[in-house]
Formats: sequence, structure tokens, C-alpha cells
Amino acid sequence: MRFAFRIVPYEGREVHPLQNSLKDIVAQVLSTNDIVDVISAHLQLKSAGGLRFKGLCPFHSEKTPSFSVDRGRQAYYCFGCEKHGDAITFLREHNGLNFREALEELANRAGIQLPAFSGGGKSSDGQRAELLEWGKTAAAYYRDQLASPAKGAPAREYIKGRGLASETVKRFGLGFAPEGYGNLTGYARSKGVSKALLESSGLAKRGDRGLYDTFRNRVTFPIKDVTGNLVAFGGRDLGDSPAKYINSPESPVYKKSRVLYGLFEARDTLRKKNHAFLVEGYFDLLRCFDAGIENVVATCGTAVTPEQGKLIKRYVPECVVVFDGDAAGTKAALRAIGILTGVGLTVRALALPDGNDPDDYIKAHGAEAFLALADDAPDFITFYVRMSASRTGTIEGRTAVARELFEIVAEFEDGLRRDEYIKQLADGLGLETHSCLREFTRFLEERANRQEWQSDEPAYDGAPIEICREDRDFVAILMGDAALLDKAKEELSKLDLGEGALRDVLNALFSGGGISVIDTEEGKMLFASSANMELDVKHPDEIVKERIVSCKRETLRRQSNRLMEEIANAERSGDIDSVLKLVQEKHRLDQEIDRSRN
Repeated sequence: MRFAFRIVPYEGREVHPLQNSLKDIVAQVLSTNDIVDVISAHLQLKSAGGLRFKGLCPFHSEKTPSFSVDRGRQAYYCFGCEKHGDAITFLREHNGLNFREALEELANRAGIQLPAFSGGGKSSDGQRAELLEWGKTAAAYYRDQLASPAKGAPAREYIKGRGLASETVKRFGLGFAPEGYGNLTGYARSKGVSKALLESSGLAKRGDRGLYDTFRNRVTFPIKDVTGNLVAFGGRDLGDSPAKYINSPESPVYKKSRVLYGLFEARDTLRKKNHAFLVEGYFDLLRCFDAGIENVVATCGTAVTPEQGKLIKRYVPECVVVFDGDAAGTKAALRAIGILTGVGLTVRALALPDGNDPDDYIKAHGAEAFLALADDAPDFITFYVRMSASRTGTIEGRTAVARELFEIVAEFEDGLRRDEYIKQLADGLGLETHSCLREFTRFLEERANRQEWQSDEPAYDGAPIEICREDRDFVAILMGDAALLDKAKEELSKLDLGEGALRDVLNALFSGGGISVIDTEEGKMLFASSANMELDVKHPDEIVKERIVSCKRETLRRQSNRLMEEIANAERSGDIDSVLKLVQEKHRLDQEIDRSRN
């Protein structure tokens, strides 16, 4: 598949559209972004000599810098936690972006317009850009209405009554949509916004008399995606509408199942705290931020989805579901627990007393009291059993609850963790542990028989990768000495180097490519660690010479092994002539292998 993209022209230069593969586009985007500049926007880097820079690793706690960035090879590597990669990988890991989002951020930074990967074409890309720009314009309009001495008075009074600090209101860009059907639509016309764009954005609806404002007499809450794009709005009614809260309808830029309110603002704190609070409403989240609790995201009043769970998991391994203590809140929490554990999060549940929501509770008791309750929030097993107490008085009820929990526990890949949860489940329900474990095993077998497992994920499963020290030293020397790299290329480029990280990295170096052309995680780690090594050896040429010889010897050994298989096949088929020829060839190879050792 091929994609078109163009570089936005500067200083009047005309740049024609190009046709490139996705790999070429990635290479183009990376080549126009200096990894040192990209990473320096997020953490402090200091020169470590030459083209190398160092800083404190953003991916684990440390006091002595072990995070290294090599400008020459455009790769980073942490010698403490072994995180590694290029500029795209850094943005994915650090900012919690997916591949497309990271690529877009770098492309925007370099003035490159990306193609519509979904196949929507140029017009689809153009519409997305227009919608995002219009969203910013609409947000500014709503903010101006909130600040208006006359029009904004009811909304300002309402917000004042909620007790939010002005800094919080400003940070989240709260606004006001005045009463009336034609305020925003009239403003849009004055700005030349087309009716089609206005309707597509969801900020206007079509009625018998044409378009009218979606949000009327409501405090507005801008909703951002994970990259900070303003994609939608929420609105809180100030009158007597039966719909107290409404959200923008879905649009080309807004899919409610994939967005969490406040996530963009919470990203950095989530990494530091290593867990997230999940609340339901806008004011719940704003109250938390107002009180200094910033590792919190909200669902905008909608049910939790697996996509939202995966968004949270990008940043933290644990989520505390905070919900109203009433029946509806409990039901929503139970549903959320199943979804969040299903995506691999460790989940705890916090039921606030007296039916309070987070906004009410923190306003009445303060942040410390809220955090104290959160520290004691039970794990999902204990919570589920407690909330199912009305059913656990009978054997049938207890076994039914156990099987419901089986569905949740089965999503964990860690077998030891699953077994511990089953033991806890048995203890909480008063069931025999061995019987629960046996029934759970049977449950897993039955489920496996019903399902056909398919996955589009890469083969790398996150298991620790061991780097061969000799390979790393060899590659590091080649990266720092062009003459030795040329010698290695001359000697090895035509050899069958087998499979593995060294082959992948050498192929990249011999072709003049960087880390982005390497497909395997092992290869990427070898490349990044070698590029950021401070190697001090006395005779690099001797090391390279010895490694070239060993690579040739390994190639000969693989050829010899293949000949052994061919000899065995020829013997089984009774082809004596072929056996004799193959034996002679293997003898020659074995002699060559012996000579290479001397």
C-alpha cells in the first residue's frame, strides 16, 4: 500500500506531493526531527561529549543519569531500565500515544502533512484539520461568553457556587453557551464556517428551520484527546432541561469510546503516581484537580469501554474506580471492573460513604480524607464479594458469584496472580479452595474450546531481552569508525548471517539506515544500546577483525549443518553419488572451519 504526503512549503517554496510507502514516510518524518530536540522538550539533557547527551530517565526513578541519547544515530537507550528506541518510540512511551498519534506529532512539528491512513484520502484529512480548528474557535467563543459581563453572569455564578478555583476553570477552558438557538451558528456564519462543517462538528443540529445550537444555556467543558486536540464538548444545563448533562455527538474527530476527560492534563502526574483514579463526571474530576489530586480521569458520564481501559493502561498499571455509593454507582463500578481488568489493569474500587460523589466528598472533607479512603480501597475481588452480599447466603448464590468472578480473573495472563485471586475468591465466599481452583481450570478449558484466539499484536511479548556483549561492542565500534564499518560491509554483506539481532543491525548499518528500519525488538535494543555506549578499547581494529572471522565461521558452520541434513536425505533415498559429493563438500567446509580457529 502506498500513501501520498506533502511537506508544507516555507518561504514561498513550492513542494510537490510525493508517493511513498509507509516505511518511507516514517523515515522522512524521523529525518526531519532531531531526537535530541524532541526529547529535550520533555526532560533536561546535558552534553556527554560528541553527539551524545545524558539525562535522568523519565521511565524509572533514578538519581544518577543513565538515560543516553545519541544525535548521530537518532536513538536513545537507558542503561538502567533498558528502554530504547527512536523519536517515535519515545513519544509513544513517554506521552502514551499510539503509533499514528506519535507520527502525527512529529509530522506537525516538522511541517509535514501526513496521508489519510484509513483510506479517507485528502478530503478526509482536510475535514479533520478544519474540525479541529473550528473546535478551538468555538472554545474561544464559549470562554468569551463566560467572561461577558451580562451574558456570562448566570454561568459565573453557578461555577462560583461549585467552589472551583479560577485557575482550575481557566486551565480546563470552561465556557458558557448562552440561551438561544442561533448564538454559535450566527457566530460561525460571521467567521465563514460552512454549514456542513458546523453540522459535522456536532455543535449545531438541523431542524425544520435550518441549523440551531446544540448547547444552549449550559456551562461548557472542552474535551481533548490524548494529544491535546480539542475534539468535543460537554455541557451542564443551568435551567430545567431533563438532560442535566449532554456531550457532543460523535464526529470524524470524536469517538466517545476512545476519549477520557482530563487525560491530556493528567498524563505527567499519572506516570509519577503510577495509578489512576477513574471518576464519572466533569465536576468530579475538576474537584480533584482543584484539590491537588491530578492523577485522575473521567468517563464524561458514559459507560467505561475497553478502549478507555487501554488508554489508562498506557500510563499506569493500576486503576482505582471511584463511584457514588448508591445502587446505580455500584452497578456501574461492577461493570467497569470487568472491563478494566480485561485489559490488564490491576483494579481497586472506592465506594464513597453516604452516596457521595468525589466532588461532594472532597469539598466537604478535603483531599487528605479522600486519599486516606483511597489507600484502603479493596481489590476488585473483595469489593465484588461485598457488593454481592445479598446473593451469598445460599450455595447457588455463592457459586454464581464465583463464576462471574471467573470471567474477570480469566483475563489475567499471570498464572500465579490468577491462582492467588481464586484462593482469595474462595476465602471470601466461604468455598473450598481446591474445588474453586479445579472449577476455574475447567472453566478455562471450556472457554478455550469455545474461542479461536487471534491476535494482530507483534510477536514481542515484553519478556526481558539479553544483549550479547560481544555483539554490542562490535556494533558500537562500527558505528564510531566509518573505515571499519566499510571493511565489515565488504566482508560480511554477502554472507548468510542467520537470524538474530546482530544480522538485523548490520543490515541496517550496511544500508545506511537507522533504528526505524529494524523490525525486531531485539535488534532495536542492540542498535540503541550500541549507539549510546561509551566504548573505550585499545585495539578496535583487532576486535572487528576477530568478530568478522567468527561471523564467517558461524556461516560455514550453518552451511555444514545444512549439508548434514542433505546427506541424511540422500542416504534415505539411496542416492550414493550425491552422498559422496555432499560428504566431500562437508569435509572441505569442516577444514575451512578448523583453519578459521587458528
